[in-house]
Amino acid sequence: MCLDRRLTVANATPRDTRAGFDIFRSAGSEVELDDLNARLYGAGYGPVSKRTLRHYQNLIDAGFTRYISINRFDVARAADPYGNRSSNARYFYGESDHGVEVVFAKANKLMETYGRATEVGEVGAILRFEEQEVIDGLRRLKPQPGDMVTVRYLELGRTLAGSVVEADVKSVPAVVEIEYGRLLTIASLGLGEPLPTSEARFVLSGPGENDRELDLAGKQLYHFFEMIEGVRSVANRAAAQQEMPAYAPPPELRRLSVASPAEVILELAGLVPQLIPPTLVLAVLRMAWDLPAKRKEWLEGDGQREQNKILKMDRELKQLTLEKKRQEAAFQAEMLERLRQEFPNSTISDTEANRAIEELVTRPLDALGRTGVTDLNAPESD
Repeated sequence: MCLDRRLTVANATPRDTRAGFDIFRSAGSEVELDDLNARLYGAGYGPVSKRTLRHYQNLIDAGFTRYISINRFDVARAADPYGNRSSNARYFYGESDHGVEVVFAKANKLMETYGRATEVGEVGAILRFEEQEVIDGLRRLKPQPGDMVTVRYLELGRTLAGSVVEADVKSVPAVVEIEYGRLLTIASLGLGEPLPTSEARFVLSGPGENDRELDLAGKQLYHFFEMIEGVRSVANRAAAQQEMPAYAPPPELRRLSVASPAEVILELAGLVPQLIPPTLVLAVLRMAWDLPAKRKEWLEGDGQREQNKILKMDRELKQLTLEKKRQEAAFQAEMLERLRQEFPNSTISDTEANRAIEELVTRPLDALGRTGVTDLNAPESD
């Protein structure tokens, strides 16, 4: 089907770009712009631009399963790591159909209405409003990012406070994304059977353990917790794509010591540490430390830069880089295998699982190694 070229340069609405991302993702990212716009046009949507198509691929590469705007994506990459949780690919949303009572608060105005929560995650939800009277009211209210909102899940009798993240009230139905004030255990919404939890002990040690500067200790703990949460996210993606969905709830901190070495005891789903291959974790951590340490050693050497020494060091660095990539690939392959063993009936694809492992687990693991943590003792479950 051919489209008038004028259509391909028109300004797409938020409704169009969301629909385009769904088509792009369902096609496995293997769709050209003209074909994508033809499908959008056939479904009653407007076309998207080349820039939007590139943004779709960036979202997929970063592990997103839902559309967020270009501005949100860019800001999230440079923003406070503890904020904008709804813009973090780690917290994916699952399909739902919950009736909700929503109260919007804007300046001195309040609006109470009813809608449906069609996608729900630990950090927020996508709310849809079908009735024209409600849509007209939202258009008059003009909810903006940051506006306070309270949501009551009618069937569950649970009320949560949060804020507006994005609002598209020009479309029909109107769509409002909200972010909760704190993480929600989605098992409480009936989305997945909670997996059993137990205590697990982690000991972080290595060349950086004797350096107790607050900045370094904070970085080490941050990257460690990011890695653990990444493993949990990967597990939940696979667990959700089963006939009987399961769910690993957020870990709870039982004990934390930053003495040398640092010790962390968490209450978390028992399968989370089981997904981490201990030998390969150590290999990735040590390679993450060895490569920059080798570069530093060379740069801070005796200043002699004879040609033969430069060539030798260049070969060594290239070998280390290749070995680092091999260890990371082996780690990801083993974690995928463990994931398949834990969830043999999951329909998650290898592509989606590998992408999530690389983005959500390998990256923070590499960052942890670069802080000087090269030993992460196998958890001891109580």
